[in-house]
Amino acid sequence: MVSLLFLLGVVLGFAGWRVWPLLLPALVPLLGFAPWTGWISFEETDLLLLSAAAGGYAGWALQARALKGAKVSAWQRPLRWSGLSKLLLLAFVASLLLASWRGIADAGGWDFGWYHGYHEPMNSVRSAKAFLLALLLLPLWRAATALQPESLQRWFSLAMAGVLLGSAGVALQERLAFTGLVNFSDDYRTTGPFWEMHVGGAMLDGALALSFPFAFALLWRERRPAAFAALLGLLLLGAYAALTMFSRGVYLALPLGLGLTLALTVLQQRRRTAAAVTRDEPGNWLPGGVLLVVLGAYAAAAVLLFPVGGWRALLALLGNALLLLATPALRLPYAQTRLQKALVLVLAALAAVLATALALVVAPWLPKGEYLVYAVSFAGTAVLVWLLRQGLTRQLHACILAAAWFWNLFSVAIAASGWGGPLAAQAAAVPVLLLALAWTALQLAPPALAQALPGLSWRAKSLNFALLLLVGGVVGALGGGSYIVDRASNSERDMQTRLTHWQLSMDLLTTPADWLFGKGAGRYPSTYFFGGERAQQVGDYRQRSEGSEQFLTLTGGKHMLGWGELFRVTQRIDAPQGEVRLQLRARAAQDLALHFDLCEKHLLYAGACIGQEIAVKAKPGEWQSFSVSLGAAPPMGGSWWAPRWIGFSMAMANRGLSVDLDDIRLVDARGERLGNGDFSQGMAQWFFSSDKHHMPWHAKSLAVHLLFEQGLVGLALASTMVLAALWRCSFGRARSHALAPALAGSLLGFLVVGLFDSLIDAPRIGLLFWLVVLLGLGLRSPLRSAAAGTATHG
Repeated sequence: MVSLLFLLGVVLGFAGWRVWPLLLPALVPLLGFAPWTGWISFEETDLLLLSAAAGGYAGWALQARALKGAKVSAWQRPLRWSGLSKLLLLAFVASLLLASWRGIADAGGWDFGWYHGYHEPMNSVRSAKAFLLALLLLPLWRAATALQPESLQRWFSLAMAGVLLGSAGVALQERLAFTGLVNFSDDYRTTGPFWEMHVGGAMLDGALALSFPFAFALLWRERRPAAFAALLGLLLLGAYAALTMFSRGVYLALPLGLGLTLALTVLQQRRRTAAAVTRDEPGNWLPGGVLLVVLGAYAAAAVLLFPVGGWRALLALLGNALLLLATPALRLPYAQTRLQKALVLVLAALAAVLATALALVVAPWLPKGEYLVYAVSFAGTAVLVWLLRQGLTRQLHACILAAAWFWNLFSVAIAASGWGGPLAAQAAAVPVLLLALAWTALQLAPPALAQALPGLSWRAKSLNFALLLLVGGVVGALGGGSYIVDRASNSERDMQTRLTHWQLSMDLLTTPADWLFGKGAGRYPSTYFFGGERAQQVGDYRQRSEGSEQFLTLTGGKHMLGWGELFRVTQRIDAPQGEVRLQLRARAAQDLALHFDLCEKHLLYAGACIGQEIAVKAKPGEWQSFSVSLGAAPPMGGSWWAPRWIGFSMAMANRGLSVDLDDIRLVDARGERLGNGDFSQGMAQWFFSSDKHHMPWHAKSLAVHLLFEQGLVGLALASTMVLAALWRCSFGRARSHALAPALAGSLLGFLVVGLFDSLIDAPRIGLLFWLVVLLGLGLRSPLRSAAAGTATHG
């Protein structure tokens, strides 16, 4: 099956070599099946890139002669790496190869294995491969964009939007399956599609920081309503994923990355037009700060409403804001005096008060009456907005429309009472009345202000409503759960822990060669294991053999061993049925306890579980057989749209002790559920995790990670590449290219996350990061004419 998929990738690469290599990043978050396969050193993303490269280079070579005349002029080509950039890349490759060689030597010499873990030599290959795979795509990118320069911006932006969709989409699935959509209290941090977070890390954070600016840049330029709505939904999905990660790094990274993207985009527009942004551009939607006042008013109302009305009142308030943005101007074809306008609004408010009083009487007699009243008011107002969308022609129209909007606003308080009772309605009346007075004052203001909101373009209104949704999500997350607040209160302590960890990581560099060239690629977990704090040593596993017999040696960590701190070796299985029995052989030199559980688990946090502990007596050299019941399996598996993956796990329950395991069988009503229980295929289908004990696995800083693996030389080269790419896209040669703002924002966001996490020790995230860096190094602004080819850009 894998061979057929690889051949399909070759065919796609051959037939679509001008587009397919640019689109590949979109699939990177979704192609990682280590929890099922046991592959760590190599994975499906590697096969994807290698197949695309094999087909792509073949297609390019066969068509090169025929397409020679189809290339655009050199001054129009968007990708070209200068001699200095090529020298920098070559030096970094040399540093990376040296780090790989040092890492392999430190691991005991070359030893190939498909299922090596983080202590074996193949982890050095795993750590180095991301940059080399990224380099493999560059010639194809350059050849494709030499034929179609616009394809770079179009396809790469879509690919990075695909990264956001894949990352945030799986994160949403995980939340729906394990916590629910609006649970912000549980100690559950989303991991999404990144199995690399099985020992902690911020891979999902990095993916969001890299991809968010590209989706935002696409949205900024989009003029088609359907595509605009899709992109807006994608950004809101990404914002939800970021919010539910409870990561302070990503809370800082996304605003900074998006802010830089927006600033550079506006500068681009002004350079192109040599004038201020026009009224139709998103940068100047509402004169006089009215928009800020409206957003602030609804944000304040949300803060006041949520504690008394919960999510339902908050959604009702957002519905009213949507109607406000859609409502046409209360302006008639003929002149109105301020007194006439005030009379219309007073009559409308009185009618709304009467309708609200009637609703309060009727609501208790209807099932979910409070919400039904709000739904009727919303639907009625929406119909009126639609019918009068072309403008008002009579005073009566203005009065009815205003009355409908007032009624919907007052119904927000009724909706709050459905969750919190009469006291909630009384508390909600305060922000509701303040909003009503503010809107009334706005309608009586001078025409330039009164007509500001209705005069917005549909794009501006959509983005404003998206901002309100985001504000509502933040208010709900802070008010509906304590976890975000708890993490914020621990920031100072966590920062001190980071500083201590970084110092310890640098203390592991013990020789001048270590400081200059690094300890070696992929050697951090092993070096920390043997050179770090003894009391923090993590658990481990080894696949061993005696003659023809294969077995697993499992060792417990020396740190505190709670449920979340156990070092688990796991296999994903289908949903069990009936009673589940475990059979195995074990061999131990000391008395110990083995922990076994069968749990719903996306990666780190368990849902429904059954389990058992087995006491193993000390019988050195002697295998003991065990057969125990784990209990009757509860309903497991979730739904197809929000799956709850199921894993059988085993762990050492004693600190620092080891046990040999073999012939593991898990039997339910349908028979055997495990594969490779005798380890005859190595660690195929087995995967390991440490749910909460993460520090020993990562340097927890991008800079410290580069310093540890490649030394000061590698850190200096990598920093030069990243800063050069950031400068070129912000103020240098590439600043006028359509991709430049998103590239700069992407790099900035990633670097902010990288202040607190290694990130690129996960090859898939490293691949995406290096692709963005390499693109930033080679991107250049197309000149307007051949004559302009000699012009110099800063």
